[in-house]
Amino acid sequence: MAIQRDPIREWREHYARCCLHLDFAPLNDVSFHASVTPVFAKLPIVRTELSPGFVFRDEDLVRDGDNNFGFLISQSRNLDNMHQGREVRLGLGDATMMQANEPGRVGSCESFGFVEVMIPPAEWDARGARPSDALMQRFWGKSDAMQLLRGYIRSLERMRHAASFDSLEIVRCHIVDLVVLAATRHRPVGESSASAVVVARRATALDHITSSFQDPELTLATVARDLRISPRYLQRLLETSGTSFTAVVNELRLQRAFTLLTEAGGGERRISDVALQVGFSDISHFNRLFRSRFGDTPRSVRGQRQ
Repeated sequence: MAIQRDPIREWREHYARCCLHLDFAPLNDVSFHASVTPVFAKLPIVRTELSPGFVFRDEDLVRDGDNNFGFLISQSRNLDNMHQGREVRLGLGDATMMQANEPGRVGSCESFGFVEVMIPPAEWDARGARPSDALMQRFWGKSDAMQLLRGYIRSLERMRHAASFDSLEIVRCHIVDLVVLAATRHRPVGESSASAVVVARRATALDHITSSFQDPELTLATVARDLRISPRYLQRLLETSGTSFTAVVNELRLQRAFTLLTEAGGGERRISDVALQVGFSDISHFNRLFRSRFGDTPRSVRGQRQ
């Protein structure tokens, strides 16, 4: 008679306890799934997704000597955390902090997920911060600092490529700075010139532009308004990466136009319709920019594809 597999037991014994130094207690009568993936190569940030239940570290597991602080960002509507005799419930985007050298658990009666940033105590000391004050506190996901941190992490997830050692060290420092900022500052960050804030705000601005570039009414002023920063500050953010608002928008629109003209069925689209679809309201201006960017006219590029 074949022995029935127990996927939860296998995951716990062969991966969770031995590799992650975690354990998992599932709820009864639910299908099991688990995913633990790095957010960005070689950085101490992981995204965890689990079926209903609790992931935890018990008295046995905390003997591994790990004393890092884990900053947990909820990816669920309700995420329950228990640690140091305290409980806190997080909503989507909220965060709290736990320390690995004491038992604790995180979970939900529904499928749940969280992003965790692991930070050694020395990193807090180097910044003159007191991590003990942040343990089991609820950090509102819509605070200025939390939105900057989450936006920067999202930008790292989209990159997903190995960086040089120097680049990784810079990114790691930015992440730690943003976590400390989120855990210790309760006022809006404002138009700071701090390196971590600049890169996080720039990443958020570029994300916003990328999702809205096809809107013909998109302007520097409207993006700045949506991000609650001044147009001049947004302009400076883009200049630090060697570009401008107009250059970013035009490149996104031209690349999208090129795709539309060369993909299957592109020959059925009028050039003017493509220009309008990607956000250009002046067809002549579109033609000039397209030829300058790709070395040929939109009509010729479409003809070559056909």
